[in-house]
Amino acid sequence: MSVASSKISLSHEERTAQEPREEAIHSVILSEISQESQTIRRLRLSIPKGENIKFLPGQWLDVHVPGLRRAGGFTITSIPSVAESKATYNGFIELAVQWSPRNPPAAWLWQSEKDIVGTALKVRVGGSFVWPPPSVDVGSIKRVVFVAGGVGINPLISILSDMHAKKQMPEHVHFLYTLKDPKPEEPTSVERNILFLSRLEKIRRSIPHNQMLLKTFLTGNRSKLDNEFDSGPEVLGRRIKPSDLIATLGNEKDRGQILCYVCGPAAMTDEFVKILKEARGMDPGKVLCEKWW
Repeated sequence: MSVASSKISLSHEERTAQEPREEAIHSVILSEISQESQTIRRLRLSIPKGENIKFLPGQWLDVHVPGLRRAGGFTITSIPSVAESKATYNGFIELAVQWSPRNPPAAWLWQSEKDIVGTALKVRVGGSFVWPPPSVDVGSIKRVVFVAGGVGINPLISILSDMHAKKQMPEHVHFLYTLKDPKPEEPTSVERNILFLSRLEKIRRSIPHNQMLLKTFLTGNRSKLDNEFDSGPEVLGRRIKPSDLIATLGNEKDRGQILCYVCGPAAMTDEFVKILKEARGMDPGKVLCEKWW
């Protein structure tokens, strides 16, 4: 999963050994699988009645699957309120798991649906890349900037969705999302092939005009993007440039009221975090990041 061979050999538990974890281990049932794209599966984990799993948006789960000694780590993409089981309702947690045959827990979760749906799993909540961040006075935040690379979208969709569900959206949201073009050979149908793009667009359309700016950047060899469609999300056939990041920050005098979340591959995350932290007027303590390997 890492660009560095030394990281590839490390398990999720080893890589996150210094991250906070809950003590409690919970039982869940893998109740539903849907194919989000050629390489992404959405998994729904049902929570037994009477048991609640508490987490903050942005956190991940240690997921213990049968037959494997080490847990896999997968970020929660749903929001905390749907994990609350009621007398007549099973709460649930959702994960988006990328096809990764070199990652044994992910490979197990990519087995045939008929072989694994209904299986009991053990999970534990962990992670410090969260909303609201404990080190920031969120009452002072007027703008939130999200930058997602590939499956780095996972914690950010949970954070944004929770803000929206609780009516805690800041005055301005800027969301930059870059990923490899999922189907460069198809000149149309961009939107339906991009993980969570329809969910992002639904949030954008539900709030006042111009409160949320959403840009998607596809890297690849697509010769034509058909989505210069007037009413849809803006999709660009290029990489995110430093100027794109700086543009999200607005006026220099107001940058002390900005909170940034960056999540993606290690090299991308390091580059973008450096640009944002060093931008004039920015508080480096308000540029938060998480890397996926």
